[in-house]
Amino acid sequence: MLLSFLAWQLHAKGTNPVSIATGEYPPFTGSKLQDDGFVNQVIRLALANEGYLAQFEYLPWKRSFQAARQGLYAMASYWVCEAEYQQHFYCSDELYRGQLLLYFRADTPLPDWRSIDDLKPYRIGAILGYEYVPEFRKAIEEGELDVIMVSNDRLNLNMLLNDRVDLLLLSDTAMQSLMTNHFPSLQKDKIRAHPRPFLNYRAHVLFPKSRKESVVLRDQFNRGLQTLKASGEFERQWQRLLNGEFVPER
Repeated sequence: MLLSFLAWQLHAKGTNPVSIATGEYPPFTGSKLQDDGFVNQVIRLALANEGYLAQFEYLPWKRSFQAARQGLYAMASYWVCEAEYQQHFYCSDELYRGQLLLYFRADTPLPDWRSIDDLKPYRIGAILGYEYVPEFRKAIEEGELDVIMVSNDRLNLNMLLNDRVDLLLLSDTAMQSLMTNHFPSLQKDKIRAHPRPFLNYRAHVLFPKSRKESVVLRDQFNRGLQTLKASGEFERQWQRLLNGEFVPER
């Protein structure tokens, strides 16, 4: 009985650890960001509501996905809940909704586009390991798109500025973070975004089906997330994101 009571106390204080595979995508996730970035802070707080302690492991995105799929981690932060992923993962409730935009230099504007085919004349900068949309990935694999993959968005923006790519795929919030933290002297009107979103997405956490506790953990996480939103704490963290507070720690 004493051991059971001590175990309950540890759980109640949020010291029951949960391993989470994640990657670098400021300001949403990042090992050097305040509170590990917006998304990972939300995950941390949602788990804490249920008595868990989040432990983040930063890996290249593709490796983090595969390691979580194999059950080496209890969660994967963070992904779109694609149908193909659901073969191997349970998805959490929606964390937030976002957009990926196509950015270009103001002196070489992107005309209106309707489909992936319209992007074939351009060289596009993208991030290695990111999962964009199936049509985009298929076009790359079949050699129909000219895409340069790099490891992070900072390199990508440098390529755009140096005329090595014509277009850049990035969320508006991530671009704002780049401009503030790494390119403060860059004139804001030098880079523009096409008004048509490349992708409207919903962000989720994934729980590997290879681990028997995943369904229970997913339900507990969803409950903690609901508590976070009902209390107003989620909105406070969102405002921190909009205020640019998830910056590299000094």
